[in-house]
Amino acid sequence: MANASRQRHYRHHRGSGQPRRTDGEDNSARAPGPTLKESVPPVPGDCLLSQGRQELREDLVKLLERAKGGRADLAKDAAVSQELSKSAQERLALACIGVSSSTQEDVELMSKVVFALFNNELVKLPPASSSNFSLVEAICVYFTKAFKSFDPQRNAIPNSTLGTPNTTSTQTETIQRSQVDILRALSAVLFENGAMVNDAFSDLIDILLGACSSPRGQEQSELRRMALNCLANLVHKTGSLYSTYHNRIYDLLLSNLTTTSYYEVGTMVSLSSTVRRKDRASERKEDKALSTRSMPPLVDVICRFMFFTSDNTTGHLAATPSSSAFSIGVIKRSSYATPTSSIATSTSTGPLSGPPQVLDIYGDPALSIRRSIQSSDSEYSDSESGVHQAQRMQHDGKVRLNALLCLQAIARAVPKQLQPHWPKFLTTSASPPTALVTYKTPSLLSLMGSDPIPTVRTAACIVLSNILESSKQYLAMAEEKSQLSGMKSHAGILTLSEKVGLMTRELHVGVAAAMNNVDSTIDQAVVIQMIKCATSIVANCTYEKMRRGLALTIFSSIRRFLDSDEPGLQAATLLFTTALLSNTIAQTDLRETILLSSQNETTTPNLLSQLMDLIGGSDIPIPVRVEAWNTLSAIARHHFVVIQSSWPRFDTALAIEQDADDSRVRTAGLLFLGEFAKSGSGASSPSTSDWWKDTLERHILKLFSEDSPSFKALGCDFISHISADAFNGLPNRLEVLIMSLILGTAMDENATARAAACRAIGMFILFPSLREDCTLIVDMANTVLDLCRDPNLNVRVRASWAVGNLSDSLVLLKSNGQDDVLEEALTLSLWTKIMRTALAVCQDNEKLKSNGIRAVGGLLRVTFEGILERERHSLVKEAVYALIKHMEQGSLKGRWNACYAMQNALLNPDFPIGSTAGTSYALDSDMVSWTKDVYGALLQAIQQSKNFKVRINACAALAVPKTRAKFGDQALFRNIVQVLMNAVQNLDNEQGQHEFGEFQYRGQLETKLLRCLDHLLQVSGGLSKLGLELDPTLRQRILASRTVVAPPIDSIQEVTNKVETLVL
Repeated sequence: MANASRQRHYRHHRGSGQPRRTDGEDNSARAPGPTLKESVPPVPGDCLLSQGRQELREDLVKLLERAKGGRADLAKDAAVSQELSKSAQERLALACIGVSSSTQEDVELMSKVVFALFNNELVKLPPASSSNFSLVEAICVYFTKAFKSFDPQRNAIPNSTLGTPNTTSTQTETIQRSQVDILRALSAVLFENGAMVNDAFSDLIDILLGACSSPRGQEQSELRRMALNCLANLVHKTGSLYSTYHNRIYDLLLSNLTTTSYYEVGTMVSLSSTVRRKDRASERKEDKALSTRSMPPLVDVICRFMFFTSDNTTGHLAATPSSSAFSIGVIKRSSYATPTSSIATSTSTGPLSGPPQVLDIYGDPALSIRRSIQSSDSEYSDSESGVHQAQRMQHDGKVRLNALLCLQAIARAVPKQLQPHWPKFLTTSASPPTALVTYKTPSLLSLMGSDPIPTVRTAACIVLSNILESSKQYLAMAEEKSQLSGMKSHAGILTLSEKVGLMTRELHVGVAAAMNNVDSTIDQAVVIQMIKCATSIVANCTYEKMRRGLALTIFSSIRRFLDSDEPGLQAATLLFTTALLSNTIAQTDLRETILLSSQNETTTPNLLSQLMDLIGGSDIPIPVRVEAWNTLSAIARHHFVVIQSSWPRFDTALAIEQDADDSRVRTAGLLFLGEFAKSGSGASSPSTSDWWKDTLERHILKLFSEDSPSFKALGCDFISHISADAFNGLPNRLEVLIMSLILGTAMDENATARAAACRAIGMFILFPSLREDCTLIVDMANTVLDLCRDPNLNVRVRASWAVGNLSDSLVLLKSNGQDDVLEEALTLSLWTKIMRTALAVCQDNEKLKSNGIRAVGGLLRVTFEGILERERHSLVKEAVYALIKHMEQGSLKGRWNACYAMQNALLNPDFPIGSTAGTSYALDSDMVSWTKDVYGALLQAIQQSKNFKVRINACAALAVPKTRAKFGDQALFRNIVQVLMNAVQNLDNEQGQHEFGEFQYRGQLETKLLRCLDHLLQVSGGLSKLGLELDPTLRQRILASRTVVAPPIDSIQEVTNKVETLVL
C-alpha cells in the first residue's frame, strides 16, 4: 500500500490522469543527447512570426485534444499511437525553435500540450544518441528561456511577445500561474528522463533552486511545489551524473522542511510535496552519504512531520534527549471514531490575530503546529465545516504519510546509522498504554494505534517492520535487570542495553495494545499489517536477556484471529505463529504456555487441534493450509516430542494431502515431514527404523515417479536426514532401492533435483556400512565428480561438498585400519580424477573453494607412497601449491580450510617434505622443493592472520611432523622456533588489534602456540643447538601448558558437519 501511495505521489499536477508507470530501467546508463543546435532540423524563417505560426498553433491544439483522451483509446491501435508519437515529436521540435518570439498564449499552449502528452505517456522517446536527437533537451531549453522571461522581479508581463515587458504589477498572479504551468510541463517531461538533459541542465537547476527558495506564502506555495517536483524528477535515476549538485539540493529540501509556516493553508501543499521529494531522493539511494551527513537534524524533522496535525495544540514536553524530537510541534490526539470523524477545535495557546509566524525547529520548542482559525472555521456553516475539517484531516494525513515514507527510505538505505535515533520515534516509557487513546508520547506505536487515517496506520506498521528488518544484532543487546529500570530512565542512568530493553518491551506491549483495540471487521488491511509488524518483532528479538513471557504478550492478542473467517487474517496469524515458534530463545515459554498447557483444552482450544483442523479442511483456502503446515514445521523443528505424540493424526493428514490437486499444499506437507525427520534423526532404535520404513513406503518412494522434479528433490532431502543406524535397520531391498533412486535422480534434467541428490550422496558416503562397499564408493564418487562440472552453480556447490565428504570417508577408512578396502577402492585412475576435480573446484566460485581445499587435504592424507613418488612433480606439486595459495590469500573460511588441509597432508607419514636423506627421492636435492613455502605460509598465518581460528589450525599443522628431518635445514627450523616464541610473547599486546569476538579463542590459541613450541623443542634436542635462549617466564608457561586440557582437534565428521552448515 505504501508503494502504491508513493507512486501516486509522483503525480505532479492537480488534474486527472492515470498514474505514471515506473519500470526498472536505469536511465543513468543513457548517454546525454546532442545539443539543441545539432538536434533540431533547420526551419526557414521564424516559424512563430511567419505564415506557419498559425498552422503550427492549430496542430498543437489538435495534439492537445487528442492527448486529453489519455492512453486508453490509443492503446487499442499501436499504429495510431506510434503515428501520434512521431507527429508530436515533430511539432514540439518545431515549436521549441521560436521561444524568443513566442507570445504568452504560445507558451501556455505549449505547456498544456507538453504536459498532456508526457503525462499520458503518448510520446515514445528514442534513446538519446548521436543519431536520434534529444527532444527532452530541446523542450528544457524552450521552457527555461520562457520561465526566465516571466520574471516577477521585473514586474513585467509580455503582451505581444516574450521579452517585451509592460510594467503592470497587478498581473503578478498571472505571471506566477504561467510559471506554474511551465514547471508542471517540465515535471512531466523530466520524469525518468533526467539523464537526457545536457546543456540545459545548468540553467534548469538554477531556476528550480530559485523557485524552491521563493518567499513562503500561499501565493507562492504552488510554484514551490512544482519546482520541488521538477527537481526530484531531474535527479531521479541519474546516479552520480549530477552528484555535484546533490548537496545543494539536499540542503534546499531540508531547509524547506525545517522552516515552515503552519498558519497558511497553501504552505501545507508545498510541505507535503517537500516531504515526498525527500522520500524519493533517499529511497532511490542516489547518494547515501547525504543521509549520514546530517542524520540528526534530518530525523528530527521527519519525526516532527510524522506526528503533524493541524488542529490540536502541543503540550509542553520536557526537552530530554529521548523526546527532543517530539517536544517541537507535537500534538495530543483526540480519539477519532472513523477517518471522517469531525475534529473538535482545540483551544489556542496564543492570540489568533497577527501575521503568520514561521516555525524553526531549532527555535522555541514550545511553539505548536497548527493553523490559524481566525478566518476559516468561523466562516463555514455546520455542514461546510464538517467537510472542510475532513479535508484538512486527510491533508494532514498526507504529510504524516510522506514523512513515514521518508523514514522508511532512510531505514532501507542506512539502517545502522538510524539505530541511535530510535528513541525519537520509539519511546522508552515504563508504563505502556492500555488503550489506544492513552498514548502519552508520540511514537510509531501511537500512529499505529490511534491515527485517524487508516493509510497512515498501515504505513506506520510497514515502516516499523522495515526498521526492524536489519536490526537483529542491535536488538540482541536488549536487557531487563529490574522492575525499577523504567523509573531510572528519568534520571538518565540507564545503560544502552537497558534502553534497548525498554524499547523492546514497549514494542511488544504497544503492538499488543493496538491489536486488542482494533476492529478487524472495519480495518482488516490495518490488522494484517499490524500482524506482519508483530512478525518482524518476534523474528528479530532474541529475548536472551529479557524477562520471560514477553513474546507471549503479542501472541495472546493475535491468536484470536486464527478463528477468523477472513483467509488473509488467518494466513498472517499463522505466519506470525511460525516466526514465534522459530525463535530459539523463546522455546521454553512456548513449550510450557502454548504447546503443553493447551493440550488440556480448558479455556482455549488446543493449538495443535486448530492446526489440524486447518490442514485437514478441504474448504480451507490454500494459503491458509500452506501456512498451517509451515507452522507445524516450526513446531517439529524445536519440539519433536510434541509432534511425535500425535504422529498417527499427522500421518493420516499427510496421506490425504499427498492426493491434493494443489502442489503448494503437497510441498508444504513434505517440508513438514522433512523437518520432523531431521529433528528426530539422532534417535536410534528398532522403532525408529520401523518408522523410516513405513514413512518411506507410504509417502516418499512414490515421489520419484512424479513428473515434477521438485517432488523428487523433496524426496532426496527427506532421505538425506536418515541416520546411519536407521539406514542399517532397513531391509536390504529398501537400501538398494534408495541408493538406486538417489543415483538416478543425480542424472535428472532438473538442476534442483540434481542438487538434492548430491546432498543425499554426500551424507550416504559417510555411512560406515556403505563406505565398506568398494563398488558403491566408486559409483557415488564418479557421480559427484562428474556433477562438479555441472553448469548450475547450486549443483556444483552440493557436488563439491559431497567430494569433500568423499575424501573424509577415505580418511576414515585409513583411520579405522581398513587399508585393504582403501587400496581396492582408491585406484590410480580414481585418485587422479578426484585430485583433478578438487583442484578445479579450488579455482571455481568462492562458494566451492573451501570444499575443494578440504578434498585436496583429505586425499593427500590417504595417498599411497607409490602415487606420491609418481605424481610428485605434477599433481601432488600442484595440490601443495594450491593449499599454499589459499593459506596466504582468500577468505577466512578458505584459509581455515587450507590450514586444516595442510595438517591432513602432513599427517601422511609418506608425504614428501623436509630433508630427502634416506628417502627414495634423495637424489633430487637436500630438501623437498616446497618445504620452505609450506612452512612459510603456515608461519605467515600465525603472524598476520586476524582470525584466531586460522592461527590455531596453522599451529596444529606445525605440530604434526614427528621428526627433525621433516622441518628442513637448520636455518628454516630456527626461524620456525623464533616465530613461535615471538607469537607467544606478542599475544598479550594484540588486544586492541582484533575484534572482540576473537578473544573467546585466545586461551585455546595460547595453549596451541605453547604446545607447538614445546613439540619443536623436543624434536630439536634443545635450543642450544639453534643458538637461541629461552626466557624463564616462557619456559614456565610451556611447562604449565602440558597440564592444560586443550579442546580436541575437530574430527573428520565434525569438520564435515561444520562445512555443511556453512555451505548448505
